[in-house]
Amino acid sequence: MKDRTWGDLPVPNIYKELKGEFIDFIKEEDKMICKFPVQDKYFNPMDSTLGGIIDSWMDVVMGPLSFMLGEMVVTKEFKAKYIKPVNSSSKFVKSIAWRDSVNDKGSIYKAELYLDNGDLAAVSEAIFVQPKNYDSLFENM
Repeated sequence: MKDRTWGDLPVPNIYKELKGEFIDFIKEEDKMICKFPVQDKYFNPMDSTLGGIIDSWMDVVMGPLSFMLGEMVVTKEFKAKYIKPVNSSSKFVKSIAWRDSVNDKGSIYKAELYLDNGDLAAVSEAIFVQPKNYDSLFENM
């Protein structure tokens, strides 16, 4: 795959669809920050971004972060809390994700999504685990 960013990390197709922009990777804090434009094609009839897109803005930062931290894991569980709507009054959102903890069962990642005015729009937490067929999944990377 020729489209790569952040070293050898393949750019996920959904990241391209969401028009993600890498802002920062802070290894010492196990943290990554990305920015996404708010596109009206993701709005429901009430001029509000669909919850699944909001989830994607957070999850699509957690996944690459896990790779950058040396984990080959997948999302097992994801939960989000929506605090403020993301609508046409925002031009972009910023997603900040970090690894909260690691144990023998997996890793806990958290994320916060901010509107362009700095207001917190959503928070999430996910459990990432190594897939059972780990070796075959990553042979070609």
